[in-house]
Amino acid sequence: MIGLVFPAFNHDRLTSPDPLNLTFVLYLTSYLMMVVIGPIWIHEQMESKAKGYEFLFSLPIDAKDIVMAKFAVVFFSLFFYIIFQCAAFYFISSDPEYLNPACSIIIISGNFCLVISALLYLGIFRYGYAKFGKFVIFTWVIVVVSPILIFQFLLPRLGISRLDIIDRMVRLSWPLVTVISLGLYLGLMQLAIKTLKRAKGYGG
Repeated sequence: MIGLVFPAFNHDRLTSPDPLNLTFVLYLTSYLMMVVIGPIWIHEQMESKAKGYEFLFSLPIDAKDIVMAKFAVVFFSLFFYIIFQCAAFYFISSDPEYLNPACSIIIISGNFCLVISALLYLGIFRYGYAKFGKFVIFTWVIVVVSPILIFQFLLPRLGISRLDIIDRMVRLSWPLVTVISLGLYLGLMQLAIKTLKRAKGYGG
């Protein structure tokens, strides 16, 4: 439902003569981060405070089940978000010239979030929420500030426009990006299972 509401509030921007602008791309990426990665961070914070993992380890379940459940929630959340978002784009404009690039961007952004989510869980399982959280906050500042500096100062000096970057992103093969991302996601999930077992001394 949230995925349907967001483009409706940005109807003028999305149906403008040039909807594929930097702001539009950043909207999609940042919104995906908020919808998918934000809840992960909040949930893990609550899990840490309530000693949720200690409780889970007291149950007759395997570490593999814990990790797979968390990864499955992220995957299906992203999957349905992308479906709803692309459906909303279709209702706004069914013109392939707009619809195809818009859906391509949201799919590629979704794949990026999928891998980032897996890395977040991997770090949390390895170092714990409290320690890893400090690193993530520092990294997040770099991730947010760096693109602004790059687009405002570096690219103009190199003669590269924002539209050039966006055009290259749109030209990426989203099926190929999806296959690579899913492969990385599954690989990181297996690594997360081993990491959780080692970090918690869980033999499951």
